[in-house]
Amino acid sequence: MTSPAIPNLPHFSWETTKQVPIVDCDEVLEPIPNHERLRSYPIYFPKNIPNAIDICVARSSVIQRLQQAAALLPDHLGIMVLDGWRSREVQSGVQDDIRKTIKRDYAYLSKTDQEQLLLDFVAPVLPNFISPHLTGGALDVTLFNRQTKDWLDMGSDFDEPTERSHTSYYEKFPDQDACEHRRLLYHVMTSAGFTNLPTEWWHFDFGNALWALYTQNDHAIYGAADWEISH
Repeated sequence: MTSPAIPNLPHFSWETTKQVPIVDCDEVLEPIPNHERLRSYPIYFPKNIPNAIDICVARSSVIQRLQQAAALLPDHLGIMVLDGWRSREVQSGVQDDIRKTIKRDYAYLSKTDQEQLLLDFVAPVLPNFISPHLTGGALDVTLFNRQTKDWLDMGSDFDEPTERSHTSYYEKFPDQDACEHRRLLYHVMTSAGFTNLPTEWWHFDFGNALWALYTQNDHAIYGAADWEISH
């Protein structure tokens, strides 16, 4: 059975997200549990991103909704969590890593255009800016086959800074497996209350400023959080 198409949503503006009021509900950060339908692979730890932790954590309501999303999948599939809460230091490391890739692969672009492209795939690191992952309300996820443990083909690599990573990109190629896989992931996550970042098929939000923008809530319920302080 074919899943419904992914809508081509308008792109976001980090400047706009900065204007969203935050009324933090003080939910705790918790480790994301592992079970048959839900697994974690904290991807930045083996990539040696400075200060990356070897566990995926998120706000408690985010984890509950993630479990709901996993339960909506066909029996042979599960959700693999690649990242959840992310410190400012890790955010800076991720930004540096993707910037190097863009500098290498888009050498023909001006430095200004390279930096603009970077903002499509990683939130800025600024003293007065709360990035989505810093709140514990953002998740990077993919799908895996429960029998083989293999990750599904999603049509681009995680953190790949190309147009292929845009969530609705493969709607132009509906016969490709990646199109159906993205549709499945998108619809189970949004059915559980998450919103998606249109430039990243893997990124979903709940409770933070991006979620507030895309759901037209008048405020976010998650501000900055800190795993190290709380544990």
